Amino acid sequence: MQPATSAQPVGFGVIGAGIVGGAWHAHVYSRLPHARLVAVCDLDAQRAAAVADACGSAAVYTDYRELLARPDIAAVSVATPDFAHREIAVAAAEAGKHILVEKPLATTVADAEAIVAAARRAGVKLMVDFHNRVNPLFVAAQRSLRAGEIGRPAYIYARLSNTTYVPTRMLAWAGRSSALWFLASHTVDLARWLLEDEPQRVYAVSRAGILQGLGVDAPDFHTAIVEFRGGAVVNLESAWILPESAPNIFDFKVEILGSTGAIAINGSDHRAIETYTTAGARLPDLFGMPGGESPRLHGFVLESIARFVDAVVDDQPLPATGEDGVRATQVLAAIAESAASGQPVTL
Repeated sequence: MQPATSAQPVGFGVIGAGIVGGAWHAHVYSRLPHARLVAVCDLDAQRAAAVADACGSAAVYTDYRELLARPDIAAVSVATPDFAHREIAVAAAEAGKHILVEKPLATTVADAEAIVAAARRAGVKLMVDFHNRVNPLFVAAQRSLRAGEIGRPAYIYARLSNTTYVPTRMLAWAGRSSALWFLASHTVDLARWLLEDEPQRVYAVSRAGILQGLGVDAPDFHTAIVEFRGGAVVNLESAWILPESAPNIFDFKVEILGSTGAIAINGSDHRAIETYTTAGARLPDLFGMPGGESPRLHGFVLESIARFVDAVVDDQPLPATGEDGVRATQVLAAIAESAASGQPVTL
């Protein structure tokens, strides 16, 4: 498919109208002047209709194949659960649609590779929504690393964890995923992107029991040591067992140690404003999420989706490609294998 021109708004569809597809992807497509939200698809017709109503006059489907058959849709977002990307993304490629897939690209290497192969055969654009590549905090860190401000990067500690609210109440399908796939997909990609290097060996540990006691059959956490070819070591933590009394549902901290300096990043609250009430504490994310009543876009989470629109409409570069998604899935699968076997896994 040839890139569209920016003379007329380009049609987009959203498949999966949950928290991410409904609140983020549909929001962007319905508000950018060079995009048009044509249709929303979800197995829950009422949920799809609610998103379509909130975003204008988009059509509603419960069968993604009917959405993909529309000639006025040039590109789609696949915002279904982590494990449910392959069938839809391959069908979208075969229908000639450009594709934005939520992270992770897939939860098996075979599925990830099948999606990339289908996009290549069809000649369509394929982006994975690793939105931290446009997060101002990490863009600044990347620029600092490129400038050599902290010397040679030697060690990265990256913690991205959720409270128990996420697996027990936010994600109905948490038992078919894990904090590893849901969260560490971000930090694995960040490490590759920041270091401009590839992992070569992983060693991981995982435990289960706390979430099982809460009715969710998923690991409580994974912690992994990832060795990169250039010598850097990355320590990743992804957990779903932070207490719900925490002020945010996620905790995102990154520290980069170099040969001549260090970079410390607080990606979860920044502590620019702290509110303490009888109900608890609030430390809002000032960079990532939508804020206020304006219909315009706010923050890097939505900006990442807007970059996909730029790629489809004006042939701009994709922040993260399907190949990036495959590599992240390979590393995550190796972490899961190492945690299960108790042995290091070489990539």
